[in-house]
Amino acid sequence: MSTYTIPAPDAPGNEWGRLAVSLPGWRWMSGMLDQKNWRYHAPVPRGRCDAVRPDPDDAGTAGCLLALLAASCWIHRAAVLPRGAAVTVETPDGLTVTGRASTLGRAAIAAAAAIGRWPGGEE
Repeated sequence: MSTYTIPAPDAPGNEWGRLAVSLPGWRWMSGMLDQKNWRYHAPVPRGRCDAVRPDPDDAGTAGCLLALLAASCWIHRAAVLPRGAAVTVETPDGLTVTGRASTLGRAAIAAAAAIGRWPGGEE
């Protein structure tokens, strides 16, 4: 399993989006917003994913990121806290990880990075 570097808490959303796209199993979902404020109503082909980065601070995108995790993980907690957000998931093989960040979308990306992939996406 690869190790991924989590961006700084105050890093631009583009850096968090770059991490999201770089994780194995990434896929665009209908309803995600990109860094240029374009809302996608159809999945983005895999070949374009590297050029288009999601906006992790958008509520719709955060919901999609949680759906990617929930497709094959048990989400124990997804919460917005006074000083940020946290997402705790358990994988089918029993690994439990918590992603913490300033927004729910960033916390979902941090959880996927801790797992080493997007469990709900394709291999």
